[in-house]
Parts: sequence; structure tokens; C-alpha cells
Amino acid sequence: MSITGFNFGAAVCEGIVASLILGLVSKKKPEFRLFVYAAFILYELISTVLRYRGYENPTFFFAHPYIAFLITDISDYSTYIRGLRSPREAVFEKLILWPLIVIPIFSAFITTTGWLMKLYIF
Repeated sequence: MSITGFNFGAAVCEGIVASLILGLVSKKKPEFRLFVYAAFILYELISTVLRYRGYENPTFFFAHPYIAFLITDISDYSTYIRGLRSPREAVFEKLILWPLIVIPIFSAFITTTGWLMKLYIF
């Protein structure tokens, strides 16, 4: 861990592993993508709480899942392969919609829930 306590490498690795798992699921059983996202959100919640429960900086609770989800979103190659969207829609989804709206909502959920778990459970 770094001096500040934030573990950037773990966030990147979690994002890469999630994108690989999502890619495998997308190739074999695309209907299970929603379950993989739900499991990844739950994993990020538990991982973030266990990793940063000793720190008083709530920024860690937002930045860690944001980085992991951003890596997963950018490297989700199956979205490009499936070709469900036009190139313009794909660029909008990958560069505007997910990084500026969806991922911050996921991260805010993890921040709120994780911080409450830290305060009342751990």
C-alpha cells in the first residue's frame, strides 16, 4: 500500500479480472451479463470495505470502485464485437454515459453502503 493508503494497483487488477470474466460470460452465455455485473458490484463493496475500513478518508470508498468499473467498462470488448450499436452510439456509451453517469452512481452506492458498514458493522 502507498503512504496515503489508496491501493491503485488492486483497483486496476480487479477491473481487469472483472473484464476478463465478463468477456468469458459474454462469449458463452450473454444472458448472464447482468448477474456478473451484480456479483462484481457486491464484490467491490466487500473488497472496498475490507481494504479501507481502517481509514477515515471516504474518497477511497469512491475512487477504488470507480477505477475498477472504469477499467471494466473500457476493456469490455464484447460490446464492440456484438455490434449492437452504431459507432456513434458506442462512443457515447463508452466515453460519456458510463464514465460520467453510470459508474459514479455505482461508486456512490458502494461509498454510501460501504461507509455505513464501516461505521456500524466493523
